[in-house]
Amino acid sequence: MQEALRLAASVRGRTSPNPWVGAVLVRGGEIIARGATAPYGGPHAEAAALALADARGADLYCTLEPCVPFPGKRTPPCSEAIIAAGVRRVVVALLDPHVGGAGIQRLRQAGIAVELGDGAEAAADLLRPYLKWRQLGLPYVIAKFAVSLDGAVGAPAEGITWLTGPAAVERVHRDRDWVDAILVGSGTVLADDPALTARPGGAAADRQPVRVVLDARGRISPESRVFAPGAPVIVATSSSSPPAWRQAVLERGAALLELDRPEGRLELRQLLRTLGQRNIQSLIVEGGPTVLSSFFEAELVDEVHAYVTPRILGRAAVPLLPPGTPLPPLHLESVTIEPLPPDVLIRGYTGSWQPPLLPTLAPET
Repeated sequence: MQEALRLAASVRGRTSPNPWVGAVLVRGGEIIARGATAPYGGPHAEAAALALADARGADLYCTLEPCVPFPGKRTPPCSEAIIAAGVRRVVVALLDPHVGGAGIQRLRQAGIAVELGDGAEAAADLLRPYLKWRQLGLPYVIAKFAVSLDGAVGAPAEGITWLTGPAAVERVHRDRDWVDAILVGSGTVLADDPALTARPGGAAADRQPVRVVLDARGRISPESRVFAPGAPVIVATSSSSPPAWRQAVLERGAALLELDRPEGRLELRQLLRTLGQRNIQSLIVEGGPTVLSSFFEAELVDEVHAYVTPRILGRAAVPLLPPGTPLPPLHLESVTIEPLPPDVLIRGYTGSWQPPLLPTLAPET
């Protein structure tokens, strides 16, 4: 199961809207085939492994429940492929909320022994974006920021806007490489003109995340780098943005979303619902401070990636959260600390959403 989880992690984020799954065929205590879910429309992990070896009498380990037939399905059901291949036993880490136990029941009805739960916690952790999207129809939100030791995100008056070193920058691009979308506010585009692309190892990734910009008033230039070819762009705005600006944004190939604007802010829950309807399961919010504080204040952040750099920026510093932001204390859960010299990445969950307690099946009798 550890090898199946490793295979699943190797394709994380590249299979949406399908979940990223790993599968391993075993005979006589030896692995005879491995499989991982292909990009959408391609084979699932189980089918990929079954295609590589004679599975008669073998055991199959998979990180998520095998699928069953349903209207509009684009690939053959894995449960049927497992039965046809003559697999002896299937070990499943986690039930798929989209399948709901039907895959396991189908295997058992065909006389295949099925065990459930081995690696469940690790599989649920790996699949957090998919599970949230399936449960709520909303993307899994990661708040990412870099701060100095005195809690600032930069000191533009002193010419300091980029805080972290090469190791941390590379780590950021590895995360961009697997998520479905990246979000910033208009202030970040105006100040930094970012490309918002994934460039792990310094080269543009083949698959680029959707770029999302919040711009209620229509302030960013249609010539900004965020509109460069290579990835879809979504601009969320309000009814107050100028019609000519809207037309110019559309001509750059971007999709335009008009959101409600209660109390002067774009309605973020409305935005997330729309992104979820577009099969965006994971979203990194990169700022700036006003956007980050809005997501925290609305309790929409699921995970935090805080890059801490050994600098003190002093009086010229721009704080991470604007003064007066009405946020209660937040204690992260399941915290990990990753050294990225000279910086440190602190990761943890906010607890605003947790993987659901998926239904369990009665043991096989």
